[in-house]
Amino acid sequence: MNKGTFVFVVCGSKEHIDTLHFSLSYLKKYSKNNILVLTDSNRNELPIEHDSIIDVKTPENYNHHQASIYLKTGIHKFLPSGNLYCYLDTDIIAVSSNCDAIFNEFIAPIRFAPDHCQVRKFSSYAINCGCLKTRERDREIFNEFVAEVQGTSIKDEALKSKSKALQLEFDLLKKSWFKKAITAVRYFTSYPIFKFNKEFHFNKKSRTWHDTSGAIVMYEMDIEKMQKATGLKYNKWNQKWYNKIGEDIWFDECNHLTEYINQEFKIEIKDKNWQHWNGGVFLFNNESHNFLNSWFEKTMHIFTLPNWKTRDQGTLIATAWEFGLENHPTLSKQFNFIADFNNNGVQVNQDTNQLTDDGFVTTYNASLVHVYHHWMDKSWPIWQWIESKA
Repeated sequence: MNKGTFVFVVCGSKEHIDTLHFSLSYLKKYSKNNILVLTDSNRNELPIEHDSIIDVKTPENYNHHQASIYLKTGIHKFLPSGNLYCYLDTDIIAVSSNCDAIFNEFIAPIRFAPDHCQVRKFSSYAINCGCLKTRERDREIFNEFVAEVQGTSIKDEALKSKSKALQLEFDLLKKSWFKKAITAVRYFTSYPIFKFNKEFHFNKKSRTWHDTSGAIVMYEMDIEKMQKATGLKYNKWNQKWYNKIGEDIWFDECNHLTEYINQEFKIEIKDKNWQHWNGGVFLFNNESHNFLNSWFEKTMHIFTLPNWKTRDQGTLIATAWEFGLENHPTLSKQFNFIADFNNNGVQVNQDTNQLTDDGFVTTYNASLVHVYHHWMDKSWPIWQWIESKA
């Protein structure tokens, strides 16, 4: 097995250093490799508890977030040359000794893991285009209405849990056109009870969903009432909701990022739905320096541009295409399993220690888990499982 060094980057608030300490404790338990922390100690609200620290003075005009990105994208400038490194965001948690196997996965010039969305989906998170904020407000209006109806009707916590389980079944059904077609045929040929599966059925007369005991777990949407209350419009032909200017409220994708990359860096992203890389985990060595230099320079440049948000993934996309690496192999999700709290397909099998992000259509024996939100949410089964690995 290749010997390498893990590297965390952090500076600034207590919150981020506490996150580092948590992830460090797990990595120290499962890894036999060296672990470095790159920081600017002058910015830190409390000392970093680790024995291998490289202290770098960052530009004083940068805020803490910018300083962290400065260290991350310029990481090769501050580390000893000649080694194989694995960068980790501080919210990457090792849950298996197989985490060290990641060093066998290096493919020059650099290797990242895939993100959980594509470029068009990520666009509004990188650019101040306003698209995301508009859709988020539309969805808030939609969800507030749904929550009011369901909240006043279903108060029992056990039934609320079943309602979530039913919604997960709906989400999984949407991913298969074949299953959707078969289900539609069964629905239209059944009356008055439509048996969705072994656990749930739908009463077409009362327009309610029930569990095996007959208890109501979900009410069907009153479309007319929703439209009057929210101003949103429903298209029955494609079964989508639109805002007042005709935009699909659940379609928060746009091309602004690829347009801005072309405008600012003269780099064309030919595949607008490209599966871009996640910056949370990547392998690099001396062969990576040209790539890293370009990523660093672009990222420092966008700090000066008001239309760009303070992030490094937009410039990572640009650099990948600049170097012709759009088809470069990415790491398996086992080395950067992105635990998205909002994805109902993200689940864990406690018995087999397998994770899935699509309701167990595919599974991963994850060794590094990326918890980028809902950190320490003890009500979340994924976090409960992580704590069991301490």
